[in-house]
Amino acid sequence: MTLLSIPNTPLDITSQWLTEALSSTKTFSNVVVTSLRIEPIAELTCVGQLARLHLDFSQPCSTLPNKMIAKLHAPDEILRAKTRLFTPDKCEILFYRQLAREIPLRTPLCYYSAMNVSHGKYIRILEDLAPAKVGNQIEGSTVQEASSALRAIAGFHAYWWKNKKLETFEWLTNSPVNSESATDWILDQYQEAFPVFVEKTGALLTDVVKTFGERLPEKLMGKSRFEKPPRTLVHGDFRLENVFFGASLGESGFAVIDWQDVSLGEGVSDVAWFIGGCLKTTPKRQIEERQLLKTYHETLKANGVSGYTLDVCWNDYRFAIQRYFIQAVLMVASLNPENDRENRLARAVSERFNAAITDLRLTEA
Repeated sequence: MTLLSIPNTPLDITSQWLTEALSSTKTFSNVVVTSLRIEPIAELTCVGQLARLHLDFSQPCSTLPNKMIAKLHAPDEILRAKTRLFTPDKCEILFYRQLAREIPLRTPLCYYSAMNVSHGKYIRILEDLAPAKVGNQIEGSTVQEASSALRAIAGFHAYWWKNKKLETFEWLTNSPVNSESATDWILDQYQEAFPVFVEKTGALLTDVVKTFGERLPEKLMGKSRFEKPPRTLVHGDFRLENVFFGASLGESGFAVIDWQDVSLGEGVSDVAWFIGGCLKTTPKRQIEERQLLKTYHETLKANGVSGYTLDVCWNDYRFAIQRYFIQAVLMVASLNPENDRENRLARAVSERFNAAITDLRLTEA
């Protein structure tokens, strides 16, 4: 296997390949991997392939750990075809190469990456964030965890808020994510997925919210992802299973993974997906939701954002919840109902969005 080839699966990675890959970087030019053990990771809702690499070097290497994460393209053409329009793997690789090092948010280090866009093959060799723990979306986020997450993402959004530097990244400015054709394609997928979503959620979905879901494509058809010009850089899939908590992550105790959906847009969209899809459903949910949005808004202001009122933020958030209800439907419909954990995840996300749509009175709009 040569350096330019990209493994088809994590099990195709060898000590020689990893040595050549790491040695091709300026940072690790003299690294020699002497042994390698591959531990596949069955990750929920991830269309790619993940594995933990356990490795040893010929000489002690203070800058490289003995565990890394390998992330590859989806295992088959059918899965790759579902996301080809948005080139998520390419976006994540370019994010790590061009943006990750300067953002005020902890992300995994990317030790090596390669892509063959024409063949749909990609690989990232990433930092293993253990012993920090990934969030559990089935269990749901506490208010304290959500506050921590929203303060962190608000600082990230504030850093890029109307930042002209973003205009220099062609892969961001010409991304299909914000195009009308992409939105219409997503809505077509949503209309196919919604009956599956209803069947899986059963009694969790009220008749009012079911009617809202049926009418949603009519409300949004022909509109771009965001009606206003992009304000900042957004993660795009900001939820519990893409965040880590732990003292090993430094002062913030918080890190974000999975940058495949990174794009230009309204920062509050990340907030909508986290609160809508992750916040535990409680009798005080309406109060908690408003306080969390206030925490996000105050953090934006504290980091230099001006001219964006809380009222405007609230209205943007209500609109974004509608958008991310679509994402929730697509995610839930793709989960395997025969897998107990995936079935519980589907029910949890459905219950939370049912509460969010009801609390925000979106069914009356």
